[in-house]
Amino acid sequence: MKKLVAFLSATALTAAFGANAFANSPDVYVVNFRSDKSAESQKLDYELMSALSMVGGNIEQVTIDTSNAAKWEKSAHEAFDRDIVPVFNKWVGLPGFAAVIDARSKRVIGCVDSNFSSAEIAEQVRKMSSQAAGSGYMSNASTRSKSTRCPAAHNVDPGM
Repeated sequence: MKKLVAFLSATALTAAFGANAFANSPDVYVVNFRSDKSAESQKLDYELMSALSMVGGNIEQVTIDTSNAAKWEKSAHEAFDRDIVPVFNKWVGLPGFAAVIDARSKRVIGCVDSNFSSAEIAEQVRKMSSQAAGSGYMSNASTRSKSTRCPAAHNVDPGM
């Protein structure tokens, strides 16, 4: 009987905390790859802060900062905690852009850089967040030259 009560208690706790954790998990991560030595990073920091305050929603910003060894190590832990280590490994050391990642599938949806204004970043993050959540979004056709394509991998396995 004690084993049955212990099992049911553990199951109830797991269900309660597991469901709560999933309900509070973000739809997307906005991963800011930055360095203090990069002017693009500093401009993007400001634009991202403004943009994410405009967007609202279920978004979490993660900063991958390679300014010094301590920040690099903290960034590695941040990536590990969110299970986005492959994304970290792909672009760590390449500052000046932010990748938008589906928090559930860990798939990179797109990227923005310091060429985008805060309003443009907010629009793109809303659109990418809608894709991650499986919702539709309104798209305006335009001839703008800015792209949400991500940069080429910065760190490539030499054995490949």
